[in-house]
Amino acid sequence: MLEEVKDRWLHAVMRDRGLSPAARILGAVLISDFLEVARAPDIDLFAKAICASPRVTRRALDQLEQAGWLTIPDRPKRGNPPCIILTERSAVMPFPSRNPIHQGTTT
Repeated sequence: MLEEVKDRWLHAVMRDRGLSPAARILGAVLISDFLEVARAPDIDLFAKAICASPRVTRRALDQLEQAGWLTIPDRPKRGNPPCIILTERSAVMPFPSRNPIHQGTTT
């Protein structure tokens, strides 16, 4: 079930033509590489993962949030990892998880 939700989220993000290429790549990296990590990486590690500068990565993260694909409840200071909740546009309902990066679903 979780794999189906992850696939649906990823395909929807990839089809969102309102997002920049960097935002779509960051979405793919978030869902595939960082969803189940014990601690979310900071912007610098995300930047390395998508081969972009921290500035471009922050803009991509902001774009994903503004488009409704994720939420960041408390923006951390530089060097601290953000808490990222991946959402579907229709609702913000995080899966119960001990991980700082969650997958949102609708029921």
